[in-house]
Amino acid sequence: MPDDNMIVFDRKIMAYRLVDGVDILSGWREGMIVSMSAMSAMTGNLIGKNEIENALPLSMRKILSHVDYRTPVRGYGDDEKWLSLIFEAFENSSALIIRYRKTPDSTAGDRFVDPLKLVNYQGAWYLLGYDREKKAMRTFRLSRAESVLMADAPSEEHNAEEVQLLLDSSYGIFIGSETWYTMMFCGDAAVRVSAELWHDEQKGRWIGEKYELSVPAASSVELVSRLLSYGSDAYPVSPDDFVKAYWDEVKSMGARQL
Repeated sequence: MPDDNMIVFDRKIMAYRLVDGVDILSGWREGMIVSMSAMSAMTGNLIGKNEIENALPLSMRKILSHVDYRTPVRGYGDDEKWLSLIFEAFENSSALIIRYRKTPDSTAGDRFVDPLKLVNYQGAWYLLGYDREKKAMRTFRLSRAESVLMADAPSEEHNAEEVQLLLDSSYGIFIGSETWYTMMFCGDAAVRVSAELWHDEQKGRWIGEKYELSVPAASSVELVSRLLSYGSDAYPVSPDDFVKAYWDEVKSMGARQL
């Protein structure tokens, strides 16, 4: 909203108007354009996206057409079909029943969940929820949900600050910071990683021409995947199960090429 010194009463039109030269859009349009670009990149044909873009001023739409926001990976969009129902659950404070496969080849099972946060991470949608059977918070990748139904029960209250703290302190989509993982980078990877923030509590140091990075995480699965993306310029240091998981994956990849 404009400040008092930005508006004036115009007796010619008998109405208030902005002072000549004032542009209330200039303060936030950059953020809006970047946000809209990111939304376009992270969502496919999400219902209402075009309507939101069309509601923007013509000048902003013109700028938006020149901005291309890229995410590293995008899913096929199957996860987006559950968003409307999850939004309804948030609005009505309702619990959900999710028929879910923990891994793509595992058997699906029903999970009774209090929905807490909807997260888009690297182009994929995840639901952070409280699993009543497990009595713990769990992350559900929506592309692995066979069905999502509104439960005939209200969602239970959970501490919003605690939920947000878990999200803010987690590495990627993994909730919690139970174990520290140390990795070593060299060459171009060392330069790149030394300038990146993987975790708010990360520890990094240069050892000669190599860069050592330690981060807390609840699982090494995503870290193994990220390390592999650097090829021979990265390798794990500790703990032992992390090192073993990485080299087992490398050996498995090599065996497939023989």
